Amino acid sequence: MRGEIWFADVLRALEAADTDEQRREVVRMLGFDSSSVLAGPVPSPSGTASPPPERFSLPSHDPAPPPEDELLAPPPAEGRDEPDDVLTGLPLLRPLRSAGEGDTVPRRPVEPLARPTGERHPLPHEPLLVPRWTRAIVRALLSRPVPEGPVDIDGLITGMACRRPVTRLPRLPVPTLRYGVQVLVDRGAGMQPFRRDQDELLHRVRAVVAPQLVEVGYFSDVPQRGTGPGPRWARKDYRPPRAGRRVLVLSDLGLGGPPGHHRGTREEWADFAGRVRQAGCGAVVLSPYPVHRWAEWMPRVLPLVCWDRTTRPGHIETRPA
Repeated sequence: MRGEIWFADVLRALEAADTDEQRREVVRMLGFDSSSVLAGPVPSPSGTASPPPERFSLPSHDPAPPPEDELLAPPPAEGRDEPDDVLTGLPLLRPLRSAGEGDTVPRRPVEPLARPTGERHPLPHEPLLVPRWTRAIVRALLSRPVPEGPVDIDGLITGMACRRPVTRLPRLPVPTLRYGVQVLVDRGAGMQPFRRDQDELLHRVRAVVAPQLVEVGYFSDVPQRGTGPGPRWARKDYRPPRAGRRVLVLSDLGLGGPPGHHRGTREEWADFAGRVRQAGCGAVVLSPYPVHRWAEWMPRVLPLVCWDRTTRPGHIETRPA
């Protein structure tokens, strides 16, 4: 071998030559001595001279392929530049069977796809609250403490020590749901991604409190713009519930929505909170946004609770109505 040209390259080039003169010119252009290639001894890769052929002639037809055993056998060790122990441990490759040769593996029958239909299959719903804690969270949000528990011994002793007359026994507060709840559901553009969560939580509230004690009102952005149990065109001015009822608001207080959306303002929500307090009720807002997204005025106007998987029943404080 000289440079990057092998004897096989010389043989391929000589197939295109017709005369001896052309063959000698081809051999010379490829960097070989024409006398040694065409008439003299052919140097082997190991540097030893092999006996010269009687006459160089091109094959008139393709030589027969070597037997399969020769294809699978490694090349002879003579004339290799690599050490013998490099290639001795390599596995021999087996030729792949062609189509129609030997036994073929049967293919499994392919089932056709179902034809499309108009039936819709909604994705499984993952509620915002942890399902096993939802009942306890609803009770903590909507319960009203009333002094109907066991006798308050500490309060009784304190009153007697201060020489106050005991007209009735003081009792410890216990939570109750018998006053009912008013659920206000925000159907504005900002709460559109959470409508399925609103419906699911409303179903849970009815299961915990009792359906006859649950009053539902739908509004858009702010309750004062129209609230009612029916469609938007049938809504009227907001009216607080009777005294003692909890007011649960499912809203983002104007955090979401597309640009240019006419969302509720701080003044409107402050007016709503004032109406609820004047009616003798307590309100709480479930917001689907985390605390760091809340505006500074929101927790000051209304009590807010995160409506997500981080909320626990112990995070909610029971406030008097």
